[in-house]
Amino acid sequence: MNLLPFFHFNILVVINKILLLAFLIPTIVFAQNGTLKGKITDHSTSEPIIGAYIFISKEYRAKAQLDGSYKISNLPYGTYEVKVSMFSYDTLVTKVTINAPVVTKDFAMGDTQEMEEVEVIGQLAVDRKTPVAVSRISAKQITEELGSQDLPMVLNSTPGVHATQQGGGDGDARISIRGFNQRNIGVMIDGVPVNDMENGWVYWSNWFGLDQITNQIQVQRGLGATKLAMPSVGGTMNIITQPTGGKRMIKVNQEYGTGNFLRTSLSYKSGKLKNGWGVLFSGSYKQGDGWVDGLSTRGAFYYLKIQKRVGKHLISLSGFGAPQEHGQRSYTQPIEYWDADYARGLGIDVPDGAPKTDLGIRHNQHFGYFTDQNGNRVKRSERRNYYHKPQITLKDFWKVNDKLSISNMAYISLGRGGGERLKNSSGIVYDEEGHVDWDRIITNNQEVKKWGQTLPTVDPAHHPSLLKSSQVVTSAVNNHMWIGGVSQFDYEINEFWKVSGGLDYRYYKGEHYQELADLLGGNYWINTNDQNAMSNMKQVGDKVGWKPYHNHRDALVQWAGAFGQVEYSKGRWSTFVNLSTVVNGYKGIDYHKKREIHLSDTTLYIGGEDVVNYDGEYYHPNHPDLKYNQTDWKWLAGFTAKAGANFNITERMNVFVNAGYLSRTPQFSNVIDNTTNEYFEEILNENIMAFEAGYGYRSKRFSANVNGYFTYWENKPFPFGVSVPDPNDPTEFVVANVNGMDALHMGIEFDGVYKILPNLAIEGMVSIGDWTWQSAEEIDVVGQVFEFDAKGVHVGDAAQSTYAGAIRYEPIPRLYVKAGYTYFDRYYSDFDPFSLSVANGNGGTESWQIPSYGILSFHTGYRFKFEKSSLVLRGNVFNALNSMYISDARNNQNGSTFDAPSAAVFFGQGIRVNFSLGFEF
Repeated sequence: MNLLPFFHFNILVVINKILLLAFLIPTIVFAQNGTLKGKITDHSTSEPIIGAYIFISKEYRAKAQLDGSYKISNLPYGTYEVKVSMFSYDTLVTKVTINAPVVTKDFAMGDTQEMEEVEVIGQLAVDRKTPVAVSRISAKQITEELGSQDLPMVLNSTPGVHATQQGGGDGDARISIRGFNQRNIGVMIDGVPVNDMENGWVYWSNWFGLDQITNQIQVQRGLGATKLAMPSVGGTMNIITQPTGGKRMIKVNQEYGTGNFLRTSLSYKSGKLKNGWGVLFSGSYKQGDGWVDGLSTRGAFYYLKIQKRVGKHLISLSGFGAPQEHGQRSYTQPIEYWDADYARGLGIDVPDGAPKTDLGIRHNQHFGYFTDQNGNRVKRSERRNYYHKPQITLKDFWKVNDKLSISNMAYISLGRGGGERLKNSSGIVYDEEGHVDWDRIITNNQEVKKWGQTLPTVDPAHHPSLLKSSQVVTSAVNNHMWIGGVSQFDYEINEFWKVSGGLDYRYYKGEHYQELADLLGGNYWINTNDQNAMSNMKQVGDKVGWKPYHNHRDALVQWAGAFGQVEYSKGRWSTFVNLSTVVNGYKGIDYHKKREIHLSDTTLYIGGEDVVNYDGEYYHPNHPDLKYNQTDWKWLAGFTAKAGANFNITERMNVFVNAGYLSRTPQFSNVIDNTTNEYFEEILNENIMAFEAGYGYRSKRFSANVNGYFTYWENKPFPFGVSVPDPNDPTEFVVANVNGMDALHMGIEFDGVYKILPNLAIEGMVSIGDWTWQSAEEIDVVGQVFEFDAKGVHVGDAAQSTYAGAIRYEPIPRLYVKAGYTYFDRYYSDFDPFSLSVANGNGGTESWQIPSYGILSFHTGYRFKFEKSSLVLRGNVFNALNSMYISDARNNQNGSTFDAPSAAVFFGQGIRVNFSLGFEF
């Protein structure tokens, strides 16, 4: 048998298979190769780091290009150790897994342990991972666009955000997110909460200067992913300061702006020093006359952060403060008060020459002139805010191992200051120009015309020769001491699961009183508010008051919280579940009510001039057993439960969803009555239910986000409660909450950026909300029925629709020009929904809608680069078209017709400029 053909055939088959395999192997290998790409930026400034070196091995390495981008191709699938190095930066070492044709990995250089500390303590959301709607304002954007405005003003082109300057005072800005004011927005600085512990407000004048050392502002809308129990009904705003690591830098900056505004700033960042030390310092001084007449401002800012790496610990001590004083414009006015023609355009009948009309939108009724000892005419405002709120924070971030980190943070804040005003607004004397006539007020305190002659203002009932003032300047003082601490751990169970938890404690003591600040030419003032005073003749520095709630009082608040969070991330999925709980304590002390002695069978009340004989014993103001009027501690509990999930559809597209429930403890002002120092009746938690879904798209040239939200708010209480007859004693009254007002806030938001060219980009934002009150009820409040009907009425005090667009162009390297336009629509004036009822004949009536308006702004700058330094010129023009618009309005302040004639308003500021010259080295 001839086997040769058979062997010949099989040899050919084997050869063919070998050749086929040889052909397929490169194809298979190639199919299992991927590309690693991304961008290298500075962690502090977000600027690209040109020339950074990315190294895996000799075969796989790259160098960052002009825009900071890099790319390493043909990497076989697997896990690699990647090193990123650059002169003057710490080398960054991390692991990257190549398991897809294209893996995108961005690197932010700086101090790596600091970066991790910021992400953990700052509780920052991560793009395409954390399932929340988030906006990030970079240090670059703040530097280019803020121009020494209050920090919230740079957020007006952010979806869902509306910020105004209210009366125009420096530091008097307010912010709303999704229709919720800043009492319902959690504000943090480096993870430390700063909302007022009594009423939730945020006073932006306390944070002047932070823009110099802010690394980013992250705004998480809705309940967000913040682990702490926060009042984040509308959202959370976290201001993150720069680290000490990274590139060493010294900056000097000089600004000049409208209203003779001058500001000088100096900042220093050490970078990483020997033995693990690092320092960040910033200081500023500002002064100006203000855009509104008489709203002068003067203030300073200081910030110091010292860090030390000790083994696996990063210890940080920081302190900052902003002592300042500025004039304020407190009262909204009828539209014709500011501008008669604008009022006529809205259909308001304004007769020519009518009194108190057409005074101009820069007019300020709170300032005037007095004559000093040298005969000079000097400006003085009767509304002046002064405050200093230094805050010191000590942090320890312990990287125990690759899986576990523990952070401990303690902080203290000491606030001192208040707000001045003339006691009797109706008794203020004005000159022909509508300004406060201080000279006449002083004269009236020193002499009076009687029986055709001028006599000194002596009152023999009090003193035979001293002058009695009838008009004085008082100061509403608000001092506080606030200490707190946050301790948390983060543990990676494995590459997919992560768990974190911690404790949050805060103690707050707020001291409130009215202080006599200036007798204005007199020698004393009579005031009877303090029932424990030995004399009613008051001198400068004495505590006074003329309203029942002007008592000298302390508000004590304690906050003890615990939180836990579980996160899961695998492949395209990432999810989290968060639970937090809080116990809130409240206590009030009143120093103006008569002091008390609690005996076995009765309680005696002893005032400053009282002597009481009881059972043969005399009780007097110096009795050792006397105690000030005070409540017991009252404790209320609340909690938050929220969860979310994100799915990355492709490397460019992702979707997310989150939901949550917040049972929020009430604010102090709805727990203890300021007048009686007694607990409210009907104290209930507010309940908030939220749902949100969103979509994101990322590419090299185009990025966009779109999301929808639904937030239902139950049990909004009537502010400061109501007084009703005591059911146990109808001759007495008690203060109670009127609960039951609900609101529904829902809407859609879009923001996007399209880079037409590497040096040309356009930005856009659309935010459309539908925020309405949902209640029409009769509520029994301690036996008394209250009826209100606000069903379907739109929520006021923020524009429900906003649209923004901007274009940024860099015609040559280091030169930028940016124009931005923001349009505010469907903006209803602020009002009290409890005032709407069938009985009043106004149930279901919409408040007056403010005319829609738009604001155009320009920003430009150029950087002159030298060998080791830079000279930077910047300019900003705000409201470049000098548009006249109403920025804030209150419904029915001058009537009850729900229209323009009955509204009281503030006009927004006109065209303003700000120029700066900076030197960096």
